[in-house]
Amino acid sequence: MFVNAIETALQFTRPVHSIMRTYGGKQIIPGSGTLFFVNEEACAITCKHVIEILIDSENKNKHYREFVKERSLLPKDNKFKKALQGLELKYHYNESTIIQMKNTFVDCVDRFDSFSCDLHPEYDLGIIRFNGYSKTLYKGIARFLKDGSAIKQGKLLCRVYDG
Repeated sequence: MFVNAIETALQFTRPVHSIMRTYGGKQIIPGSGTLFFVNEEACAITCKHVIEILIDSENKNKHYREFVKERSLLPKDNKFKKALQGLELKYHYNESTIIQMKNTFVDCVDRFDSFSCDLHPEYDLGIIRFNGYSKTLYKGIARFLKDGSAIKQGKLLCRVYDG
């Protein structure tokens, strides 16, 4: 039973890998999430907090590029260290501040230009849509119960059926 369920779920379930770097350069922090595809148009469901991390990574990376640009304009003289400290204060950087994030969507689509998303206002759920892809790399889609009234606390909430 579980072998078939796992093989079926592997067709449409994909990991999202993340890696983060701190300003001090002493910490590299790995992360991961999961999404599952619900149609043939590269739309997937994941946790809202996963999407928020993806969005936050774009902001952090942009913020760091701006910092690097300003840092490169600082004169390399005896006032450099003091000027750098001022710049670090301006950008709120300390050794443990996450400054860069890279995310990888494993075997979702061949390539994509961007993604768009919708976040549920109350629950930890969101939809992510890949834009500008040529080919999907997943093989199936998740299916949902038509009648959810049979779902009870303590029962299996995820079950994969053949057919």
